Amino acid sequence: MKTIAFNKTNIPVTHEVDVLVAGGGLGGVAAAIAAARSGADVALIERNTYLGGVATAGMCCSVYNCLCTDSGEVAVKGIPCEIVEALAVRAGGPGESWKKHRGHIIYDVEQAKLVLGELLENAGVTMLLGMIVCDVIKEGNTLKGVIAAGRNGLEAILAKNVVDSTGDSDVSVLAGVPYVKAMSKQTYVFRIGGVDMDRFVEYFREHPGQYPSKMDINWETEDAIKQYDDNGTFLFPHGGGFQNEIIKTAIEDGILHETVGSHNSICAMQMHGIRNSNVLHVITGYTDLESMDSAELTRAIMDGRRMANHVMKFFKKRMPGFENAFVCAGADDLGIRNSRKAKTEMEFTKEMKTTPSRFDDAVGVGVVECFKVLNKGEGAWSVQVLSDDLFEIPLKTLLPVDVEGLIIGAGRSINGYLRVMVVTMIVGQAAGIAATVAAIDNKTVKNADYTKIVSQLNKLGVTLPK
Repeated sequence: MKTIAFNKTNIPVTHEVDVLVAGGGLGGVAAAIAAARSGADVALIERNTYLGGVATAGMCCSVYNCLCTDSGEVAVKGIPCEIVEALAVRAGGPGESWKKHRGHIIYDVEQAKLVLGELLENAGVTMLLGMIVCDVIKEGNTLKGVIAAGRNGLEAILAKNVVDSTGDSDVSVLAGVPYVKAMSKQTYVFRIGGVDMDRFVEYFREHPGQYPSKMDINWETEDAIKQYDDNGTFLFPHGGGFQNEIIKTAIEDGILHETVGSHNSICAMQMHGIRNSNVLHVITGYTDLESMDSAELTRAIMDGRRMANHVMKFFKKRMPGFENAFVCAGADDLGIRNSRKAKTEMEFTKEMKTTPSRFDDAVGVGVVECFKVLNKGEGAWSVQVLSDDLFEIPLKTLLPVDVEGLIIGAGRSINGYLRVMVVTMIVGQAAGIAATVAAIDNKTVKNADYTKIVSQLNKLGVTLPK
């Protein structure tokens, strides 16, 4: 490969903080708020000009409600619960009724951008939007900050501890942390406007067998319709398109293609509808990326936009309530499930999430779930079945090997089992607190006082199981 030598000297130091959070997805938002409320001077860098990551830029407009146990008790406390509450109440979501339903907590992504930004403003976090980390500042094996690029060129931001909430382990990789490539299926999300949501839902009232019960979400057709009647949000589960006759017939007639460019399984069709805005979010198809190469990402995004228009035309022709439909928005980012997994002091395994695990250095707690195939129809997908048990996340799983002054604050950088929105916020909250406790004591995060971390978690309402 042809190379060019590059050396930029005298980069201005624009900020010096206790804790720097790199990445403004939900994990990064939780990390920054938790750090600020624990007493740190905090700055957050985000490459987009708004916060949310996959939850906004990726247009994945719903939070799977794994905050609650199978019995309905809200078990996930602190910043994650607060963020979900804000999305549900202030971002066009279901309002207070989100605690009553097992399904997804659906919200409007444009309102979410404002809500998340205001949460950081109110916490006193310095937001540096439209900037991307391009290098790190190290002394020996200790991270001292990052170099970021923005409209003003290169800037140096120094910090006592850095939280890597990029999701792709960007800071960790630049700092020399070993990692493994963990690419998986990715999706492109888009919004269809002009939808008569009442007519669309009425179709399933009249044809309940066309709704994929016990697919992806552990509920029946009547649960989905009740959620819509209660709060005006509607979920059609991922994979449900394989069983819906309108979709299957459209494929047979050549109106809907199963493949568009690099995207396959177009009939998967997870859909999130909001009655008040007459908008339907569609998550469908997969693209199989093998790397983070910009050319590959570009191809996937362009094919995704072509797919969005193709799917919209099918809806217009065949699906009730879509006579006036149009593509009103496409995601800015691809919905990346996994990319690069940083090596940490302790590997987080599937068993640690699917059993009531306990650890001496626990810094987060979530609801144990398992995956079962309960739908007996064609192409049935597994259901996420929640329990009343809790799992714990140990601090060592957040600490990258070989580098001091750095902690992981996004679930998918650790393991795909931690990538869902609620769990990545649990990870972010823990990382923000640990980084702050260490910074206030003038230590790197690996030397943070664990008893102080637990004390700060308790102040945020988080109680670890005995």
